[in-house]
Amino acid sequence: MITVRIRFAPYTKTLRRGHWTVVKFVRAWSTMNEPIVTVKQGKLRGAVQKSVFGSSFIAFHEIPFAAPPIGELRFKDPQPPTPWTGIKDTAEAHGIRGPQLREVPPIDVVGQEDCLYLNVYTNSLSERKPVMFWIHGGSFLIGTGSFVDKRPDYLVAKDVVVVSTNYRLGAFGFLNLGHKAAPGNQGLKDLIAALEWVKENIANFGGDPNNVTIFGASVGGTLAHALAISPRAQGLFHKAIMQSGLLTCPWSWNQSKPERGFRLAKILGTDSTDPEEVVRYLRTIDANDIVMALEGVLTQQEKKDFALTIGLNTDDMAENPVLPFPMEEMATKEACVPVIVGYTSHEFLMFIRGISEAITKKPNELITSQVKKLASLKDLGPEETKKLLKAVEMTYFDGEIGPEKLEQAVRFLSDVYFGISAKLYVEDRVKRTSAPTYFYIYTYVGTQKTHTDILVDRVIKGASHVDEMAYLFYLGPLKLEDPEPPALGTKDRATLERLTRMWSNFGKTGNPTPCIDEYVKVVWEPATKDKIKYLDIGDEPVLLCMESHILSSN
Repeated sequence: MITVRIRFAPYTKTLRRGHWTVVKFVRAWSTMNEPIVTVKQGKLRGAVQKSVFGSSFIAFHEIPFAAPPIGELRFKDPQPPTPWTGIKDTAEAHGIRGPQLREVPPIDVVGQEDCLYLNVYTNSLSERKPVMFWIHGGSFLIGTGSFVDKRPDYLVAKDVVVVSTNYRLGAFGFLNLGHKAAPGNQGLKDLIAALEWVKENIANFGGDPNNVTIFGASVGGTLAHALAISPRAQGLFHKAIMQSGLLTCPWSWNQSKPERGFRLAKILGTDSTDPEEVVRYLRTIDANDIVMALEGVLTQQEKKDFALTIGLNTDDMAENPVLPFPMEEMATKEACVPVIVGYTSHEFLMFIRGISEAITKKPNELITSQVKKLASLKDLGPEETKKLLKAVEMTYFDGEIGPEKLEQAVRFLSDVYFGISAKLYVEDRVKRTSAPTYFYIYTYVGTQKTHTDILVDRVIKGASHVDEMAYLFYLGPLKLEDPEPPALGTKDRATLERLTRMWSNFGKTGNPTPCIDEYVKVVWEPATKDKIKYLDIGDEPVLLCMESHILSSN
């Protein structure tokens, strides 16, 4: 009798074999138990990770793709990682993330400035599988690509290589002082550096560098859109999925204003208006203090307008710009690749805490201010804006805005901040590119705990912001009370299978439904100039045609 000890991360299992097949097994064990991969900087040791489905996959956690952005490298473009000798151990995930405020109490600073690491998950090292490159969201301020937050078990089961990555957040990743010393978009440059690492190394992990799909939700979708229009990112990916986030959303573009950067510096102790002097000063400030101070840069009016503290911006003043022209101009030169784009039906449920009083006490004032945002999308004048307000009242509120119409207000605000931007994007894209554009609205309401549930109580039923994440990834922190994946035969499991199949099919072929099966029973047709078709992803997916929205006639 021979005993072979197999180390799974973080599980251990002992197998016994009493016949000749153990020889074959030991040969496989030598590479699978502690897989070794060589990248440009040196050798990496991964681990066989037990999947929540009971199978296994190979994991390489927290691989450095750039030098630590600390000291003099704070606010600078990402630099190449330093080579190492020996074998770097990447078998365990430590939850590395950039400096950020914890989302739930106790509210304190977590993370580290040395954060530029990515993760690779694969079923084997010897093939050429499609690569799905995940970009996390979090308002440009929070989040991580770590296995600790989002496990890739559901997608890896569909035989794709999953890469997830960190990028610099907050002022570290997006400080813009209108000068080459701090031009903004450092976080976007981090993603480009990570994609360059993938192009150079992913073949050694069983991935195909010529078949890379970028995908992200919320700010992750916005960053994917930014990569799609950035001249610096062309050729580094071949498909894109943008979920609940685009550069055309009113919260996503030009939030990194120089005045906010100087306001941050003043809070931290300098009144200088010299960008170079400010950057030198900020490099002397503790990272935690910068995170805390960033909370104070928005004016009261900016907060009422639901502005983000920081974000992407035109960086033509940079020595190495990634968004060098106005967004409208770059959008016309977007990469001609297949795209999936969509949003959830009740996005604003997650943000209801910040507007609940305004909805119940001053609904007319709230809706009127938001109509002005819509009008700005089409550069409408005062008279046209009045007509638009009337159209909103009729379309969403049956002619009269009132505090009792909470569900209608949530739908309207969801469209203002997410839906209409997506619709306009699709309408524009199908006119200027031959690459397919697959459009969806996610309406499924399941039983899996999602990000909304840790932030607010759900006041109405509906698919909230990034609810679909619970069916694309295993969300470890949200599964503590229910650690098993959705059971076979349930609607939740059907939705999991549906989403992961369509997303991975798209990654493999550029078509989310190359064939129909027991879970995907409808062919998802792309939108065209003549018909803006979209997939309603609910209890059962249904292909529908988009009706004209309130901006179409303006």
